[in-house]
Amino acid sequence: MEPGLQVRNFRWTDVESVTAVFNDINNLGDTEKAFDADFMLQFLSQPDVDPLERCFVAETDDLVVGFVLISYEAPIGRAVASGGVLGDYRKQGIGRELLNKAVSQAESLKVEVLHVEVSSQGDAAKRVLETEGFHMTKGYWQMQWLGDVRPSPSLPDGYSIRPFEIGKDEETLTQLQNVAFGENWGFSPNTVDQISARVRLDRMTPDGILFITDNGQPAAYNWTMISASESKATGFISMTGVHPDYRGKGLGRAIVAAGMQYLKAQGVDSIELEVDSENTPARELYLKLGFKKVHETLWYEKKFPTRVG
Repeated sequence: MEPGLQVRNFRWTDVESVTAVFNDINNLGDTEKAFDADFMLQFLSQPDVDPLERCFVAETDDLVVGFVLISYEAPIGRAVASGGVLGDYRKQGIGRELLNKAVSQAESLKVEVLHVEVSSQGDAAKRVLETEGFHMTKGYWQMQWLGDVRPSPSLPDGYSIRPFEIGKDEETLTQLQNVAFGENWGFSPNTVDQISARVRLDRMTPDGILFITDNGQPAAYNWTMISASESKATGFISMTGVHPDYRGKGLGRAIVAAGMQYLKAQGVDSIELEVDSENTPARELYLKLGFKKVHETLWYEKKFPTRVG
């Protein structure tokens, strides 16, 4: 550990400092995507986050220079570590200290695996992970759409599109998301409380969550969000799912197109999303809709011995 460096539990007074580190490590700077302290506070206050127990900050000379947040996904026996170190303080062993803290926390939670996502271009981060016993297991594409023409959704006869209703559809969205993603890599089933908190985050709006229904029965959904500044707005397709009973009917393309149409109507300059590089149907759908691959991230994992009793 570097002289004068302290790795300690997060405090609520660290919100602004952690926000600054988050924006720095993700190259958000003064962009429309940058978090502000209020949004970070909302994010950390979600019912499943628990930053006082599962977030750690690296501090030197009373300056927070890095952090790691461990997300605990008990239903699937997984933990996910995210965070990083300010640019001026990298290559000093601070990231390794934070990673070791995440590993210790994962062990105490008795999970089966700890996952970390890094940029495919982050050679230093990849080396640290590999020397600490992590192995690359999955790649994700970051994709962007810059089209000028709004795509029009096409639905089979008898189907319709409606927006999410706050205070009414939280359970519906929870159930649909869980069944749509139940077999997907890394997906942990959500609770109604978790979904209720997420739909109320500042960058979400009820109108930006769309359902395709079949005679009132939810069949597919698209969950969008928008990050905006005074001069620019970027839309995101954060989740898209189709109920297994309704696959093969073209609803995936229709609901994504509806989400894109909604985002363009809000004046976004571009639309971004992330997709599992091995999910060929989803990847090809986005390519056909005009999305382009702009970056790739890699998921590394460290497995722990199975515990009995």
